[in-house]
Amino acid sequence: MSWLLENWFGSSESLEDVKDEIQNHLHRESYIGISGIENPEQSATRIPAKELSLMLVGPWGQNLDDAESELMQLIHDEMPSVVRDEFGILPFFTNVLKEGYLVLSFIRNASNREMLLNKLPLALVTMDGTIVATKTFDMLQFGPVADMSSRPCEFMFRWSEFNFIPEEEVPLSLVFLPRQKKGQRSAEQLQQASSLTADEQEKYEQLAMTEHPVKDGQVKLRVLEIMPGEEGGLKIIVLFSNGLDKRLEFTEVPIHVRDRQGNEVASMHYGMKNLRVDAMSTRIWAFYVPVESLKTTEFAPEDLTASIPEAKPEKELLDDEPKGLIQ
Repeated sequence: MSWLLENWFGSSESLEDVKDEIQNHLHRESYIGISGIENPEQSATRIPAKELSLMLVGPWGQNLDDAESELMQLIHDEMPSVVRDEFGILPFFTNVLKEGYLVLSFIRNASNREMLLNKLPLALVTMDGTIVATKTFDMLQFGPVADMSSRPCEFMFRWSEFNFIPEEEVPLSLVFLPRQKKGQRSAEQLQQASSLTADEQEKYEQLAMTEHPVKDGQVKLRVLEIMPGEEGGLKIIVLFSNGLDKRLEFTEVPIHVRDRQGNEVASMHYGMKNLRVDAMSTRIWAFYVPVESLKTTEFAPEDLTASIPEAKPEKELLDDEPKGLIQ
């Protein structure tokens, strides 16, 4: 087995053993936030991993034989779905080495832009969000990541870079550290996301086409459905309709949820970064309401209604946009 894969799985395991253990190695994906919402992990607008092209470049392209390359493709295709229009870091395997803590990951670009990372601040955290190590990685030497592609990548945290060394049995997760507003905690990025299945995506696209077609000159947001979300929360499916002749960018979406008696169940305000809707088209987005944001849980989701105040796009966008450089 190649030394690259030995770092991932250990020299004692065969390729067949690895195939059987793929799901056991998965960690939670962390996103850098280019999709349009402040917490991309909460997005339910996702695409299957198989829709990304696996790129084995550098040592990965030079040192793997055909069987090992096939294994990497199998691993990649078994990854969970990725947030559409996002750039994610999906930790897959960790290895405690003499010199430090190695996190082996896939970095996944599910956007339609080639992305070139500059500095990538990452942290190792415990399950309760305690940060044990932080490090900013220089990614320019890694080169650009093509649109709709995925690449393996290694992140090494040396023991001297740890704030403290946790007990050996304490599991650690790798998370992206965005620039934080005053008082905002990095642990907020660990919230579990919900997702749309392929059948759900097809269902809502058909619903939008038949019952809510785009109307010339109108910009409208409407709630298509409210359903149970992760861990007792709610998932709200929203249709963005752009009837103008320019692409639009939305920066915020307030959603108010009420029960059948008109009592407020939740009042959410989602900050958006660059959620874009093409001219004369629609876009479906799912918003997650965590259980701690609900004022009551004494309801059935089908009895709830949600309203969105009149939406205003932040700006019109030109069709031609530069490739992304994230810093």
